Amino acid sequence: MRTITPIENSRRHEEFCPLDTTLSILSGKWKSIIICRLMGNSQRFSSLLKSMPGCTSRMLAMQLKELVADQIVSQQTVANHSVYELTSTGVSLVPIVKAMDRWGKAYLETLQLA
Repeated sequence: MRTITPIENSRRHEEFCPLDTTLSILSGKWKSIIICRLMGNSQRFSSLLKSMPGCTSRMLAMQLKELVADQIVSQQTVANHSVYELTSTGVSLVPIVKAMDRWGKAYLETLQLA
């Protein structure tokens, strides 16, 4: 479990660094995938889990808990099921995540050419 909050992380280098805050929020093996899965619509916990082979129920719950605490994802209970969706702050991350995905694709293509 994360021991440092994104706000605390913004000052981890003894200076204010909002980039570290952003990286802290996105860090985690499954967080970027969770955000991608929630870009289009809200999802139940079980649907998220099924769409992420290799992710355990415990890990998904931990990652969602952090995203909820960071106000990126909201959790609602509907008919005894947890439903997750991006908050307005989470939606504001979508262009950043998409840009990082494009950069990663271009980077990997560059490596393959080398």
